[in-house]
Amino acid sequence: MWIASTDGFISIVQHRELPDMLMVRARVRKDLLSLFKEEQIIETLDADYRFRVLVPKKEMAALVAQKILDLDYLNFKSKVARVPSQQDKLTAYHEIWGVMWEYGKKQNL
Repeated sequence: MWIASTDGFISIVQHRELPDMLMVRARVRKDLLSLFKEEQIIETLDADYRFRVLVPKKEMAALVAQKILDLDYLNFKSKVARVPSQQDKLTAYHEIWGVMWEYGKKQNL
């Protein structure tokens, strides 16, 4: 699962060996620091997602649910533009939006 939020961009996958755990991954450390403590972050230099946190599924579900309950904006990209720590992602988020816009147009012919 990918989540693009005003806190950053993360990837969440099932842990390979621990069925009740998730691996929450990010390409940049700050995207995990908005959710977790520094000491929880594992850095893996040769991985496609360099930064990772091991989290119980229920804990991550509660964290995501709280983020949804705290949501207070009408336009995602406009909100990101006003978050100083995430403004550098705005171009990438616009590109993702554009790719999915084109995908949707092709699917709805």
